[in-house]
Amino acid sequence: MDRLAFEAELRREGYSVVNSSLKPNMCMGDHVHDFDAKLLVLGGEITITRDGKAETFRAGDCCEVLANCTHAEHVGPQGVAFLSGRRRHGKLTREAFEEDLRREGFDVVHGGQKPGYTADTHAHEFDARIMVLGGEIALVRDGNTETFRAGDHCEVPAGCLHAEKVGPEGVAYIAGTARRRA
Repeated sequence: MDRLAFEAELRREGYSVVNSSLKPNMCMGDHVHDFDAKLLVLGGEITITRDGKAETFRAGDCCEVLANCTHAEHVGPQGVAFLSGRRRHGKLTREAFEEDLRREGFDVVHGGQKPGYTADTHAHEFDARIMVLGGEIALVRDGNTETFRAGDHCEVPAGCLHAEKVGPEGVAYIAGTARRRA
């Protein structure tokens, strides 16, 4: 399946779309997620072990891991980059958001901007994910403005042109940044 078709399918099925990567040789023993996950490997490889059966996924392969399914993950020597969908069965908490960022190798910062701050159209060389803790921020992408308030979260993939405008109360957030691997 190609990337655009996969992303469209995720959105139709109610998944939030996330670009991600994991570091080379990363191993996570048996664990569960609090969300359903589907992924399309873009580069590198990852082995997922469920019920004692290991299955390796490489570029172009797709897989699904349902919420609360015990599994282990082992990333190949080149790391792995993937497009994933997450469908939670409840509200995403600040703690779960930060845990997701750290598990996926994002550098995490807690920060904010003053009221009325603006940034002209620009792009980053890294993927960014942001959860608003207080106040609001508007992002303009592809000519569309989307406003994020406390509890909202978004992703700005590397290379995505966007502008920012902070609301009258300023904004406080948790942000994660990561450079793609593989």
